[in-house]
Amino acid sequence: MPSCAAARPGVCPCCGAAARPLSGPLVVVGHGLVERQVRGPSGPHEPPVQVQVQLRRYRCRACRAVLVVGPQGLLRGRWYGGGAIGLALALYAQGAPSTHVRACTCPSRVVGGSARERWVTLTRWVESARRGELFGGRPYTAGLPRRAVAEQLMLLLAARAGHRLGAALSESAFAGALIAA
Repeated sequence: MPSCAAARPGVCPCCGAAARPLSGPLVVVGHGLVERQVRGPSGPHEPPVQVQVQLRRYRCRACRAVLVVGPQGLLRGRWYGGGAIGLALALYAQGAPSTHVRACTCPSRVVGGSARERWVTLTRWVESARRGELFGGRPYTAGLPRRAVAEQLMLLLAARAGHRLGAALSESAFAGALIAA
């Protein structure tokens, strides 16, 4: 884990105040640590896991905002990492059934009766992508079916990672989601 000084943002994202002005005291100061769980595979061909990560908190003295800084690939308000969501959407876009996508993405092996046939979390991610709430994307309001929405997002994520011809789109979508998160 990086030190408090190394992870400190350069400016407050809320008010734009410099974290370390040339003259005067620090504006963005350390405010403790918080733990968070992250689910999903750590790589495109890795098994899904659930890990605890520590996030650094900072407080801006100018606007009193509390900032949370963590490793690349985390999405606010999501239990799964950005790479896991990107991989899941790529697999779904390529025609995999939601039960297979769940097996590749979710670390939990205990499922309820309805989860044997479909994975509702995948549907939620696609609908969030449709509204433009995932990865800072644009809304897909053209009445596209779910797989088409997932395909569009997979292609955008793969492009963000610099997809090379011949490479697996799911791997590029995983890498692009880490960047976009």
